[in-house]
Amino acid sequence: MNTDPILLQEIVRLYEAEPDLLTLPPLLFEGVVRLTDSDVVGWTEVHHRSGELRALLSVEDDPARRATAFQAYARHAGSHPFWQKDPAFYGERAVRESDVFTDEEFMALPMAREVFLPSNAHRIMGVLMLHGEYSLDLSAHRVVGRPAYSDAERDRLQVYRGHVLRAYRQAQQRTVDKLPAADRLRYAFPELTQRQVEVAVWIAQGNSNEAIATAMSVSLDTVKAHLKAIFSKIGTDSRLALAKLVHTVPPFSQMPPLWRLPLETWKTHTGPGTGEALAAAR
Repeated sequence: MNTDPILLQEIVRLYEAEPDLLTLPPLLFEGVVRLTDSDVVGWTEVHHRSGELRALLSVEDDPARRATAFQAYARHAGSHPFWQKDPAFYGERAVRESDVFTDEEFMALPMAREVFLPSNAHRIMGVLMLHGEYSLDLSAHRVVGRPAYSDAERDRLQVYRGHVLRAYRQAQQRTVDKLPAADRLRYAFPELTQRQVEVAVWIAQGNSNEAIATAMSVSLDTVKAHLKAIFSKIGTDSRLALAKLVHTVPPFSQMPPLWRLPLETWKTHTGPGTGEALAAAR
């Protein structure tokens, strides 16, 4: 049993907070800084099916400089599994740049010279987590002049990783749980029109076609046409199956990237110091 008091305190903080996907990154930023004595922490969450990503930093950075660094990172990512975030390479361990490169090798790398050193970043340690079609890269950074991460700091982050993955899964589902039925349908079946979503929700509430036509101020034939289109798009011809689908909260892993949701859906806002999205597509 791990008895490191600093690690145990951060694990308790993580579970007590019960975060969703908006509140989880700043919580992890604070935790990783305390666990590893880092200057900057990065979060990169990738939706592999669409190629979209959400990248956040624990500190504010110049947007133009960040965009340049992102482009340079993409150019050099294929040079080593450490940069590619290869799951087979990372496994369940925390990996330091000093585990992969000597200090002289690192300083000579195009990745270091074009991406990290211009921001005065040198020491790097990261963990990779996979869940369904999503991956999360959590990385810790120290500025030039600071020592490499120690074995004890690596071991802390490595143990913390398992708890972060569990908290990430829970945060994903909490985010989906907060969505109204119409939003869940809209994101699970983006091909549905707004009117079709409305009809589906009315059906799920047990309303007849006639009642829906009256409520929406449309003809009965229009409601039937919407219903036919809905059945075609979701792959069923059963009103009961449609109602069950509307009321079912799908696993987050089957949803499109939810960081595209408007802030009013999250019911909160990103506070200072949590960084901002670096890119909308890759």
